[in-house]
Amino acid sequence: MNSIFKQLGADSAYLLSSFPIALPAFVITVTGFAAGVGTAVVWVGVPILAATLLAMRGLAAAGRFQLESVLGRPVEQPRYRRAPEGASALRRFLTPLTDGQSWLNLLWGLVNFPLAIAGFVVALTWWAATVASLAYPLYAWAIRRATGDGDGLEYATRWLGWGESYLAVSALAVLSGLVMALLLPLVLRGFALTQAGLSRGLLASMTDAEHPHGPVRSALADAEVTRVQERLSAA
Repeated sequence: MNSIFKQLGADSAYLLSSFPIALPAFVITVTGFAAGVGTAVVWVGVPILAATLLAMRGLAAAGRFQLESVLGRPVEQPRYRRAPEGASALRRFLTPLTDGQSWLNLLWGLVNFPLAIAGFVVALTWWAATVASLAYPLYAWAIRRATGDGDGLEYATRWLGWGESYLAVSALAVLSGLVMALLLPLVLRGFALTQAGLSRGLLASMTDAEHPHGPVRSALADAEVTRVQERLSAA
C-alpha cells in the first residue's frame, strides 16, 4: 500500500511539474527552429539554430531529471559531441549542429508538449474532482443555503430511487469520489508512463553506456561545420 501511495505521489508530481518545463521547451523549439531555418539561406539562421540547440540542453536535462521517479530506474546521461581540441570558439559554438542528441532534444521539445498538456489537465482535474467528491458532505450544505436549491445531484439520486435528501446526495457524491480515488493511481500511472517513456526515448538515446567507445565522428558533418564557419567568418 505504501508503494502505491509513493508511486501515486511521484506520478502526480511528474505530470503536474512537466508542463512548466514543456511550455518553454516548446516555445524555444518552434521559434528557434522557425527563425533558424527561415534565415539559413543568408547564414544568419545557422548560429540561431546552434543557439537553440544549446538552449534546449538545459530544459532537456530538467526533463531527464524527472524520469527516474516515474520509471523506477536511473536514466543515463547523454553523450554530446564536443569540438576537437584547440578548435575556435565559433567551431565550438556550431558543434551542436552535428550532434544527434541535440536534435533529439529539439524533437522532444515539440512532441512532448501535447502530452504534457494532457497529463497536466488530467492529473489536476482528476485530483480536484476526487477531493471535491469525497469532501462533499462538508461543504454542500453551504451551497444549498446560498442558492436555496440543490446543485443537480438530486436529479441523479431521484433517478436512482434514493430520494432528494441531503444524506442521499452526499452518499452519491462520496461513492463517486471513492470510485475516482480507486482509478486515480491507474489513470495517472498510464499518463506518466506514456510521457516518461517517450521522453526517455528522445532524451537518453545516445548515452555513454550505449556508446562506450565514444561517438562516431562524421567527416561530412565536420566538413559542413567548417564550411559554415568559413562563411560566417568571411561575412
